Amino acid sequence: MRDGKRNFPPVLRSTSNAMSRALFATVAMLALNIGSCFAQEVSGATQPSQPTPKMTSAQTSPTSLEDSAAESALLELANQSRQQAGAPPLRRSEDLSEEARAYARLMIKNQQLSHQFDGEPSLMPRLLETGLRLDRVGENVAYNASVGKAFEALMQSPPHRRNLLDPSFNTAGFAAFWSNGRLYVVQDFAHQLPQLASTSAK
Repeated sequence: MRDGKRNFPPVLRSTSNAMSRALFATVAMLALNIGSCFAQEVSGATQPSQPTPKMTSAQTSPTSLEDSAAESALLELANQSRQQAGAPPLRRSEDLSEEARAYARLMIKNQQLSHQFDGEPSLMPRLLETGLRLDRVGENVAYNASVGKAFEALMQSPPHRRNLLDPSFNTAGFAAFWSNGRLYVVQDFAHQLPQLASTSAK
């Protein structure tokens, strides 16, 4: 768990030889609960900013192509793994999927994997903008040569695997976009609370 830090998790820098081969593509994860998010806001603690690589004027904006079949495959693979682990299946949320797609486009635009770019909210506030009632969220981001390889690499990394198999998550959004021969993947997980029933004065 990265606790909101932007650096990639240590697990990606100190894996065994076998894991290094499995994780040849870049992956990153983030898992937060609403308590820690609020604690950070109350304390006023800030993380040192990291420069975001900028595209030069000589470069053109990278093009991307959404792969809806890969998005469905990511959900199916996740739920197969969760069933084997004894965790309940994830429900696909179109709201979270739209947020994941927007974030995948942003990563492609910046040609960088990240959970928070300069000038944008962190994960919890970003997902709460969907209007869903959430009290725990997590995120995996990656790119790889195929959906199967991306999922395998995520499952080989302990923190990413924890997000995928976390029994407290009950809903998720998935995004998959091709750009320059890479499949960019965003998985947004959440524990969604029941919507409050609207009441009207009689």
